[in-house]
Amino acid sequence: MDGTRSALIVANDSFTDPGLSRLRAPDSDAQALARVLRDPDIGDFEVPVLLNEPAHEVNLAVEEFFADRRPDDLLLVHFSCHGVKDESGELFFAAANTRLRRLGATAVAAEFVNRRMNRSRSRRVVLLLDCCYAGAFERGMTARAGTGIGIGEQFGGRGRAVITASSAMEYAFEGDQLADTREQAPSVFTSALVEGLETGEADRDQDGLVALDELYDYVYDKVRAVTPHQTPGKWTFGVQGELVIARRSHPVTTPVPLPPELQEAVDSPFAGVRPGRSRSWPACCGTATPAWRSPPD
Repeated sequence: MDGTRSALIVANDSFTDPGLSRLRAPDSDAQALARVLRDPDIGDFEVPVLLNEPAHEVNLAVEEFFADRRPDDLLLVHFSCHGVKDESGELFFAAANTRLRRLGATAVAAEFVNRRMNRSRSRRVVLLLDCCYAGAFERGMTARAGTGIGIGEQFGGRGRAVITASSAMEYAFEGDQLADTREQAPSVFTSALVEGLETGEADRDQDGLVALDELYDYVYDKVRAVTPHQTPGKWTFGVQGELVIARRSHPVTTPVPLPPELQEAVDSPFAGVRPGRSRSWPACCGTATPAWRSPPD
């Protein structure tokens, strides 16, 4: 895993605006994710954590995080908070001091985060969004989000990947209150991230490394097993090569299943079909020369 490995975790669970309900998950989720990312046997990231900071502090931290980087640095940013869209569909991340009617001045604009990523020299950026996405609303009205959050428009750019906790979901405002209550429970998405990295189970091919695609597949399966109403999404933009997020810190306890055709051959009642009777040995079985065979002359 080459280059500097840096992560920035931004979590907000308390808000001054009464229209933004308190969240239970971000604080504990942020600490758990920071722990596994910092672990030298797992992520080996440098990980500052911002908890319940005002928008201007988050903006400063984001700008400093992306500045003075090298192309091979791996940068990971995790937002856990309310996500709010204004009347024009622009996405904002709610900070401690966010006022729903003054998003431009009191929230963290997705467009600002995207500009900082565009100006960074790093071409290996991973953005994890554990947010609920709410539509713009007027006082006394119930409004719902549109059909999506426009990841390509919000965060498109060379050398980056974006994983979201959910796809197109509707979150309702009733009057001035965010009515959705799913986010009051611990986050299924971030919990799955932590579990996959900490146990090593996200290393699907068991090569000792957890790649981004493997991590997403693991999280997707875990989240969908818990709730069919939440579908994590993944977008990649001009990413070259494999993004390795972590190492596997625990030994393999359950081997990867053999390919179906090979398993069928192993189970065959016909001796001539079983791989053990063949002069060749599939590379996927772990060795090119079985121990029981005599070495070539």
